[in-house]
Amino acid sequence: MIRSVCLMLVLLMAGNVAADSFRCGRSIVKVGDSTNMLLKKCGDPLRKFSSKQTVNDHGRQTLVSVSNLVYERNGKKDIIVSIHNGAVLKIQSD
Repeated sequence: MIRSVCLMLVLLMAGNVAADSFRCGRSIVKVGDSTNMLLKKCGDPLRKFSSKQTVNDHGRQTLVSVSNLVYERNGKKDIIVSIHNGAVLKIQSD
């Protein structure tokens, strides 16, 4: 009973789940891939938006501007890919 309650709480709190990679067709996109590689593997995103995110820059927390590309997946949650300095910074499901 306690395990069931704990599992339900974890699932409820996992709205935006971060991932290191995701499948795009037959290809895998991972953190660190270039923006060009992302577009080659996945094509144009459903939509784009900009935001500010805190990143670890050599041990310092820095607020940077990132581009976010949203990819729709059939029957699954959308994927948001954050881009900074021409590379995939973060992958999360929405």
